[in-house]
Amino acid sequence: MSTTTVDTLLSCFVMITLVLSAMIGISAFVNPFLQERQSWQKTVINQEFAEYLLLHAGSPTNWGSDADASLTSFGLAEQSVATPFELDIDKVTRLNEDNAYNVSFWDVFTAFGAQDKPFRIKIEPVFNVTLNLTSQVDEGDQTVYYFDVYTKKSNFPIAASLSCYTVLGDYVVENSSSTPSSGVGSLKVTLPDSLNGTALLIVIAKIEPRTMSYATYSFKHNSAVDPYPQGTFVKLSPLNFTLKAELLYPDETSLSAKVFTYNYRFNLTKTSSETSIEYYDIPRLLDPSPMIIVMTGLNQSTSFAEWVAYPQIPLDFGSDFMGEHDLADSYSLSFLVTINSAVYECEVTLGGT
Repeated sequence: MSTTTVDTLLSCFVMITLVLSAMIGISAFVNPFLQERQSWQKTVINQEFAEYLLLHAGSPTNWGSDADASLTSFGLAEQSVATPFELDIDKVTRLNEDNAYNVSFWDVFTAFGAQDKPFRIKIEPVFNVTLNLTSQVDEGDQTVYYFDVYTKKSNFPIAASLSCYTVLGDYVVENSSSTPSSGVGSLKVTLPDSLNGTALLIVIAKIEPRTMSYATYSFKHNSAVDPYPQGTFVKLSPLNFTLKAELLYPDETSLSAKVFTYNYRFNLTKTSSETSIEYYDIPRLLDPSPMIIVMTGLNQSTSFAEWVAYPQIPLDFGSDFMGEHDLADSYSLSFLVTINSAVYECEVTLGGT
């Protein structure tokens, strides 16, 4: 082989090596940007999916209030949306598995129409309220109960104004209180000893005109029987501003049904009844507050106080995303939403590619 041929081959080899090195260098340089762009595109797509769930009413648009409607397209917005992220009180309520009119995840997932997009919807108050009974004192013909009230957001204390109601049978005690910037306040409740049974304390807290939360606490008064867990005696299901109360034992008698908000309380009117089922009208209150509905009654000699929130929040609906792969390939987005004029926090988690 001549010297010229060898030089030519060496030159070609050097050129090929340089070109390949350059291509590898460009690929190594560009690949992170391509991956970042792909990740950004996934984030945008998932945000659009999440916003679609909260900005569209679904089909039929009244699927929330009409329990007999066949859901063909899923969305949580009100039929006539005045502002973005204004959700329908009944569509949200039907996602709660404790409601008698609840819609299954399979029906919702099918109506959503994105088979590669498992999702989860969590809606809860913007901040938390916790109640703790600290002591009780007998004072002649009455008993005084002392409670601590804690208001926090993500474990940080916040100040709040409190509207407080204590329900025992048809008897109601109304109080107001507050928590300072430390997030810890106190509450005093006085009940006459002429009454006995299960009492229910309701605290509705406000930090802004439309930003509220609530908590309940059951306790016994002049009774040897501790309160039973919620839902033991009556299943309460609000929908379309009508309360369905299913009495779970044949010997039960309802005493009263009431609704409480931050500023108002009303007795509910029974509209009809069937065997072990009663229906009540729920007033359409303009108060930007969660509604806490309470039914009291007797099961033979045992008193009860059952309650439900309307909208039925907090709720956690959809896929659980518990597997490592699910967690690694999921996107969570948080929104502030409005339901019945009150503000809540909504987290939408989406999976899939």
